[in-house]
Amino acid sequence: MRTHWIFTVALFLAPLAFGSIPATKLIIDTDLFSDVDDAAALLVACNHPIARLIGVMINYPSSYSALAASSILGYYCYSDIPVALKRPFSNDTFFDSWSYQLGEYASKVAYNWRHTASMPWGNVSSAWDPVELYRKLLSEEGDRSVTIASIGFLDNLSELLSSPGDIYSSLSGHDLVEAKVKELVIMGGAYPCGYEYNFYGSNVSATAHVVNTWPGPMTFSGAELGATVYSGARLTVEGPVGDPVKAAYQWYTGYNTSRSSWDPLTVLYAIDGISNMFVYANKAGHNYVYPDGRNEWLPDNSLYPPDNLYPQKYLKLHMSEQSAGEVLDNIYLYTATIAARG
Repeated sequence: MRTHWIFTVALFLAPLAFGSIPATKLIIDTDLFSDVDDAAALLVACNHPIARLIGVMINYPSSYSALAASSILGYYCYSDIPVALKRPFSNDTFFDSWSYQLGEYASKVAYNWRHTASMPWGNVSSAWDPVELYRKLLSEEGDRSVTIASIGFLDNLSELLSSPGDIYSSLSGHDLVEAKVKELVIMGGAYPCGYEYNFYGSNVSATAHVVNTWPGPMTFSGAELGATVYSGARLTVEGPVGDPVKAAYQWYTGYNTSRSSWDPLTVLYAIDGISNMFVYANKAGHNYVYPDGRNEWLPDNSLYPPDNLYPQKYLKLHMSEQSAGEVLDNIYLYTATIAARG
């Protein structure tokens, strides 16, 4: 079994590791709090052969979200990656009032892996303001060179778009995004239309602002893409002792139980594009978010034309859902095993 998953990951990643594909400069904007797939998404980004993670933004205002992200990054030897936290924050913890089956994990990961974190336990004073960190990171990179993976709410990105010039750049947020961001990849919405929690669950006006006015290419990973791609169970059983994402899954779903894979799929696409796993589901058109949070894919000659002419796409799988889940499980195990070896 172990030989099988190492071979599968090597086969999947070999063209990336040994080819001429440049590293993806990646920022992850996550609501690491109420679902464990955010932790898996960080795991996917860590030690991927063509990912260069440059920042993690937390868009849910819990101190434990930032502390958990810092602990996970530290464990995987990414303690130098800056973490930003949406303000004002609190010490909220997750409680599953929907199914009464899922467990809280962020505070536990934050505490039990505090020795690996760059943030002192219980103290998020060193967390950046998200807009400030966005502006700093983008100003330091080349034109059209940064990919942003949004796997949560869109408040940080909306505030970035509205930001004025500052010490990092004289450009407005809108112009800085246009100059520096290669692609925005959003886990949100349903395609070709529907309601999805990341779009309506926090700040619908922020969602509409970003989706309807973003000055650059956007690719969408919808609710339907990852809902029935299950991953994580093998990590809870076969993963190395002491791995924080393994523990997160055990606390959240239980032992040997998988979870839908919305966020890790989104980050995997953000890193290496359509590759072997994805294809684009549309040939034209653009996404539009209505005031109630519902989204719809509209033709380009619709009543709601985009404010720019940048291409927009949404994804579908190029392989079976089972195969996609197996690929993710193999990546989790591979990365966790490498980390455990030190």
